[in-house]
Amino acid sequence: MCTLRPYLALVLVALFAVPAIGSEPPAHEGRESHACPLDGTATFPIGSDGKTSPKLYTDLEIPTQAYTNLVVACPKCGYASWTSDFSRPVDAATEGWVKANLATTARRAAEDPAWAYRHHVQLLNRRNAPLRERIGALVFQSYVLKRRRPRGGSDPNVEREIATVRRDITTLLAQGLREDPPKAARTRLEWAYLLGELTRLVGEPANAKPLLADVCAQKDTLGLTLGKMACDQADKAAHKDTFEEYRDGLINPAAAIAYKPAEPPAAPTDSAPTPPK
Repeated sequence: MCTLRPYLALVLVALFAVPAIGSEPPAHEGRESHACPLDGTATFPIGSDGKTSPKLYTDLEIPTQAYTNLVVACPKCGYASWTSDFSRPVDAATEGWVKANLATTARRAAEDPAWAYRHHVQLLNRRNAPLRERIGALVFQSYVLKRRRPRGGSDPNVEREIATVRRDITTLLAQGLREDPPKAARTRLEWAYLLGELTRLVGEPANAKPLLADVCAQKDTLGLTLGKMACDQADKAAHKDTFEEYRDGLINPAAAIAYKPAEPPAAPTDSAPTPPK
């Protein structure tokens, strides 16, 4: 059975530290191209570390920098898929949907991994892909969005995007734990930990508290590192702490999401209003 443990190992690292990413357009020199299954357009992975062809997304054991290669998007039509099976045939209904809905942002998806994952997730949802596969794609999408955070601060728009993806992950994780939980007790606890921690980070510590406390109570099953982490995060949730350790310090994504700029003052009128008749 497929599991999310490789994803979770990466997520637990990425929750606390992910290196910066540059904004340069991707260079294609020396990279393997993949023919778009819709029209044959030569399409290239965005990343440059060479890890582009995992046979099973559930078997990935890679550094966090590698996920920019795992999805590729066509610059002409916007079709996106795992790099390892990008060129497999696509049915006519999917082809029509892609051209109608993804073509306008195709170039952006081909150059920006966040948009490549956005297209990919839409297609996974459309074909009702396995739950674990959709969770995996969303986890990697959250990685690329986290890389957009400015150093030493936060951007409310970026945090809202991250929170949206994290809420999608929590919804699917909760569904998976109800309907198709992992058989191994440790793996179930890893899923539950991720569900609780992401719930805390989107600004819902009261809902996260019982989830993390339950995982903490079973810390011996998780092992020393994850067990301690679960208890630490449970304590944060109990104190309504929604801060996240990231890069060079602490940020509060929940506060950034809640922030709304002040309304601009009303423009002054050029003349007095017309008196009533």
